[in-house]
Amino acid sequence: MTGHVRAVLLSFLSFFLSASAVAQNSPPLRWLVPAYENPCCFAGPAMWSTLIAMAQTRPDELAVIFNPDSGPGASPIDPNYVGTNGQGPLRTLLQAQAPVVGYVYTSDATRDPALVRADIARYYNSAYWRGLALRPDGVFFDNVSPDLANVGYYRNLVAYLRTFDANALAIGNPGITGMTNPTNQTTYTVADYGALFDVVVAREDYDTQFNHGYVAPAWLGAPNAAALGFIVHSATTPMRIRVAMSRAFARGARWLYVTDDVLAHAQDNPYDVLSTYWTTQIALVGDLLFTDHLD
Repeated sequence: MTGHVRAVLLSFLSFFLSASAVAQNSPPLRWLVPAYENPCCFAGPAMWSTLIAMAQTRPDELAVIFNPDSGPGASPIDPNYVGTNGQGPLRTLLQAQAPVVGYVYTSDATRDPALVRADIARYYNSAYWRGLALRPDGVFFDNVSPDLANVGYYRNLVAYLRTFDANALAIGNPGITGMTNPTNQTTYTVADYGALFDVVVAREDYDTQFNHGYVAPAWLGAPNAAALGFIVHSATTPMRIRVAMSRAFARGARWLYVTDDVLAHAQDNPYDVLSTYWTTQIALVGDLLFTDHLD
């Protein structure tokens, strides 16, 4: 074997081992699961028991959004989540090590911020938890406006969240990568938008739309920019699941959920059952990471 061939082989072996180590030892993402089914009913028990098991055994790979009633709902919390006896699936999940965040909607910054603050405060009020020492790890802000003029609206809400917990996780979901500035204001910049949250779900969509025509957010790579997240639904076959995951990895996703649950009508909830292929998806991560590394 010539020195040149030996050097090439050694170089390839080094690359292969490096890529394999990344694939096996460094999960490239955290699953961000919208658990939007009550633990009591339909697919809820199976969804919650599966997520609890993963939170207890693989906490570094999971985060869960809980959403009792388009937000926290009434106080105290729905007893199907935490019962009057202080026990329940949400308590068990919160006591595991994976992050659990409460859902709040913002209606593209048109919702009265006082109402949004009230939802946030309820998540951190002991009365909501029936006096138990429980609290979420942060908040998932849904329907985030892409208009740069609304940066101040969200900046104030995140600051309010952190009066309850300085380390609270703030996740924003505009669901699209683009930003607008119809008023041509100059107070806030693209970089300001990208630094609003710890994680930004830059695309929430059908898998067919998600897989094509992607343009990276302009804030990506800016100082203090959020981690990139995606939520993809209606991927109804194992191959479509795999393709969506591969696309997400290639785009630098750090937070991701892909499901075969379908949004066929406006009133449908594509997050009321855990993906049929959930176990396969978890096992697939390392393989796809290794493939993307080679690419």
